[in-house]
Amino acid sequence: MSWFKIFSAVLVANIVSWIIVTILGWFIFFVALDSFGDALGKMRSSKPEIEFPTISVPSTPSSTPEEIQARKEREKRLAEERQRAKHETTRRQNAISQSKKSCDFWAAQYKKDHNPESRGYRDMACSRYRDLLN
Repeated sequence: MSWFKIFSAVLVANIVSWIIVTILGWFIFFVALDSFGDALGKMRSSKPEIEFPTISVPSTPSSTPEEIQARKEREKRLAEERQRAKHETTRRQNAISQSKKSCDFWAAQYKKDHNPESRGYRDMACSRYRDLLN
């Protein structure tokens, strides 16, 4: 055989084997894909195997007069604490506001007269203001 005949035979054999392997690969791929799709379809269509228990709300027993009285006292105490906290917050905000006004006043006064006494008042008022902010 000549070199060209051997080359042609090997080339044709490779092409034929490539076609056969491709067809087999596609066939296996689609069979596997089809079986996977069937399994997925079964999983989606079947009902879950786990049954969840129904949720029931426990009934609350009727409260005794002592419990009602204790609840009212606790609510009253909480309301007083909230009122006290609100009052404290308002008082603190007023103190900060007044301290800022004092600091601004003495800063402006010192800027006008450059008096050492005004500087001392300014320093004290502004340090009080900074302390209240922290």
